[in-house]
Amino acid sequence: MIANRDVKTLRDAYEALNQGDIERALAVLDEHAEWSEHSDLPEAGLYRGRDAIRAFLESFLESWEDFTQETEELIAGDRCVLILLRSRSRGKGSGINVEAQYAHMWTMEGGQGVRVDAYFDREEALSALKASAARQG
Repeated sequence: MIANRDVKTLRDAYEALNQGDIERALAVLDEHAEWSEHSDLPEAGLYRGRDAIRAFLESFLESWEDFTQETEELIAGDRCVLILLRSRSRGKGSGINVEAQYAHMWTMEGGQGVRVDAYFDREEALSALKASAARQG
């Protein structure tokens, strides 16, 4: 079962990322964690290990002059926490303001994230959470 401390840890990690502190944000991840981007974006794919996830995040954040994420809702399951997010950012090269909604599903073990599934489509993320609960149940 997801503990309240896991939810607090995840909130703190997102706040750290908003402050530009990638190392503090990554501290919530197990050294061998996996991050899977479920989208049609060029960054889509599977990143294995904290170093690969760091490189992915640094590359992603390099595209933005300003980038902030707001947690709109957290839905805790048995082993997973689904975080519904909204980001506001400004493109570094274009200066265009962008707002997006998406979701991250975290699988937690021993207070650390062992897998993050990132979904651009929130409905797909909600379906994945339900499927995960059905496998557990």
